[in-house]
Amino acid sequence: MKQWFVLLMVLVCSSLSAQSEVKLDAAEKRKLNTFFSNFSESGVESFKRGALSDQAMIDFALDHNYKNRFDKLKKSKDAMSVEITAAQVDTTCTKYFGRTPATHTAAVYRKPCADGEAYVFSQIDRLSKTPTGELFAEGSLYSTGSGNVVDPHGTPADWKKSSEAVDETDVFFATIAKIDGRYVLLEYDVRPIARNTHR
Repeated sequence: MKQWFVLLMVLVCSSLSAQSEVKLDAAEKRKLNTFFSNFSESGVESFKRGALSDQAMIDFALDHNYKNRFDKLKKSKDAMSVEITAAQVDTTCTKYFGRTPATHTAAVYRKPCADGEAYVFSQIDRLSKTPTGELFAEGSLYSTGSGNVVDPHGTPADWKKSSEAVDETDVFFATIAKIDGRYVLLEYDVRPIARNTHR
């Protein structure tokens, strides 16, 4: 029994050591911060590889388009909602997940207009290359009040200069692939941490 335990520990350690850390320059780190912030700002929950539901993908795409492409969306006559087509949803899902929902519940989705949400963003802390050639990322999620002027690429020292408090709320672990110069999210694990406020 002891021999099996030792063998297991050797295999685990070998697997971990097989991952080689990727050194990130400032530009690539900003790119990854922005990539992961797309998921944190939309509240994407943890999912295993291949297990992200159609509805979760659609919800992400609707929220992402609303927050990042609002001026490109068709507004309702009363300006209380915007229209997002199934084709726009598919384009967003392909870009960020490498696949599209198997089915759609509508040809055109309508999303109510709303303001006043907290500002949520992510920063990557570490990136490693796996033996299969994929990438494993570790990082943190932060939250601050809406309407703030906090730099999402800044440091706690930078944020101290702002009147808004920045809360470190969660950590994330993600497996991603790089395809044609862009990143695709394959697996995502978000875990809450003790409240840590940077002022």
